[in-house]
Amino acid sequence: PLIQDPPDGIVDGVNVLSPTSAIIQLRAPGKDYVHLRGDFNGFAINDASLMNQSVDGARHWLQVNGLNGFQNWRYHFLIEGSLEVGDPYAELIIDPWNDGYIPQDHFPNMPSFPFGQANWPNGVFRTVPLEFEWTDQDFIRPSQDKLVVYELLIRDFDEGQTYQDVIDRLDYLEWLGINAIELMPVSEFDGNLSWGYNPSFRLAPDKYYGTGELLKSLINAAHERGIAVIMDIVPNHSFGLDPMVRMYQDADGSVAPDNPWFNEAAMHPFSPGYDFNHSDPWTVEHWKRIFDYWLDEYHFDGYRIDLSKGLTQTFSGTDVGQWNLFDQSRIDILFEYGNHIWSQNPGTYIILEHLGSNAEETVLANGGFMLWGKMTNAYTQATMGYGGDLNWGVWSNRGWNWPNLLTYFESHDEQRFAHEVQAYGASNNGYNIQEFETAMERIALAHAFLLCAPGPKMMWQQGELGYDLNLFDCGNGTFDESCKLDEKPALWEYLEVPERRALVKHISAFTQLKTTQPVFSSWDFNVDMANQGKRIHLYSPTQNAVILGNFATEGINMVPGFPYAGTWYDYLTGEEIGVSDLTNAWYLEPGEFRILLDTPLPVPDLDPNTPLQIYTGCTDSAAANYDPEATADDGSCSYWVTFSMDLGTVEPNAAGVHLAGEFQTWDPGSTPLSLNAEGIWETQVMLMPGQSYAYKFING
Repeated sequence: PLIQDPPDGIVDGVNVLSPTSAIIQLRAPGKDYVHLRGDFNGFAINDASLMNQSVDGARHWLQVNGLNGFQNWRYHFLIEGSLEVGDPYAELIIDPWNDGYIPQDHFPNMPSFPFGQANWPNGVFRTVPLEFEWTDQDFIRPSQDKLVVYELLIRDFDEGQTYQDVIDRLDYLEWLGINAIELMPVSEFDGNLSWGYNPSFRLAPDKYYGTGELLKSLINAAHERGIAVIMDIVPNHSFGLDPMVRMYQDADGSVAPDNPWFNEAAMHPFSPGYDFNHSDPWTVEHWKRIFDYWLDEYHFDGYRIDLSKGLTQTFSGTDVGQWNLFDQSRIDILFEYGNHIWSQNPGTYIILEHLGSNAEETVLANGGFMLWGKMTNAYTQATMGYGGDLNWGVWSNRGWNWPNLLTYFESHDEQRFAHEVQAYGASNNGYNIQEFETAMERIALAHAFLLCAPGPKMMWQQGELGYDLNLFDCGNGTFDESCKLDEKPALWEYLEVPERRALVKHISAFTQLKTTQPVFSSWDFNVDMANQGKRIHLYSPTQNAVILGNFATEGINMVPGFPYAGTWYDYLTGEEIGVSDLTNAWYLEPGEFRILLDTPLPVPDLDPNTPLQIYTGCTDSAAANYDPEATADDGSCSYWVTFSMDLGTVEPNAAGVHLAGEFQTWDPGSTPLSLNAEGIWETQVMLMPGQSYAYKFING
């Protein structure tokens, strides 16, 4: 190859110079020569396709000309005549094994794979990119302490398995009251039907879920509803199709000693795939570019960092205990990335799936990171009636300075909460938690304490419906841990079950408190959630709240702990309560809970027998503005009213005959009358019933 440095400013991947020209660069130190093969040169292997090599030997680059800016150009690299790899920075990837199984409606007009010219994934680029018209300029991210995150897997969220399914459910999610969606990994991964934690090409959205434009449409539509979108991203490891793995790999598939980006052996016990070396400056550069890309190009609002505790160069082998020890080098790596992200995109959410020692998590939380607060066991035990201390799910009990604990009791990784409650719930004197209706009521109780406690929260998709299919269901009547990652059906038909509808209505009522009422983001509070009778007290200058719950299987007496005597209101029923004696105990039935405030609020709809008021509109089919999609009437029904005038022998004025009225601000020019077949002047106006309208006719 010609030894020559690329022009200034050239980065790895495709660098568009003009609609007809681009420079493509691959970083491959130690490789003697590389050919760039693509549609632009007929996938040739000749002197013209031989890439130039930088003086330091690390970069191979070539300028290609004569391009049509509106055409898709397929390409790959051939290293030293035998190793074929795709571009690590390609924004669209096509492959020979999986693309044929992607339905046409998932990714219309997908570029075909160049069979006969390539055997491994190819990149695709255009020099004139498709322009997306963003309309989210006024979107403001919800504050971290008010976040209610809804984690979902596109594959299992709805039967269509595309971004469009989420778009179609955004009205529901907005009604539910969540203000952030966390998408499980959507960058290109091995296969089509994965959870996404086996990634390969980091800048390319996986095609099975839809086009990149459709992903942007989802984010844009969510922003229009005030909902942030968070990307689950996987910097700990990569899988075998990653070109940065394949370029430096031993014959047995292991990482070669000269690999610039990956460790020969994983640094910790839980690393799948190939383990990134995050102390290497090239790896850091690589990941900073990835983090910047999704925020800038796709308008994501933040990241959930998968397996963040794995971003370490402290070797722990198979010793989980050692891996969990305080690790300053790991903290430094995470702040290297976090500070870069925040410097480029202030206010970006960064959520760590750390699940480490509190000493280390305290440093990270106090520095601005949010951390997953897994409370699965405690909430499950409490809801099943076996105790369960929930206090560790509150950030202040961990000694943190900021409300950065993202507490949850259900995520993609745990056995479904409703399954556990129905399978193993306790019973006592006829009160049986395993009974369906009681189980749904207990799950509502659990959500009340999750969502009303201070700090950000997270729910798993359809958990609000009491989704109870076993996580290990193999779909054929058998159950096995090997089936954990298998496809699971979306069960939206659960919304037709009254007990489940009551549950989802309760959860929506709780999220509305969390996101709209000031006291639920107060820093002045105390929680007492260790025993069967649990309490939360929230204080602010304008509003106070007391939440009581009986997690036992028998009735108990509890002193609510009101901060002062006076008038209080039951949020769920609207009951007005006069409190005079602060020492009085209240009796709570098993599973009963109360949310009490000193400010009256509209009583939420908790009726299990009525539809969710998601799609409101006119439900009268006789009305002019009848909306067949509406599930609840919003009082907007209007009807056509005909106004007629027989002028008799009076000649119509040249300016015409008009109607004027208060319904159109007395503007006669907006409502002309026309002559019908019977010689009568008339017009129609759409009016709402139950009102009186003043009007007059004007001739000229």
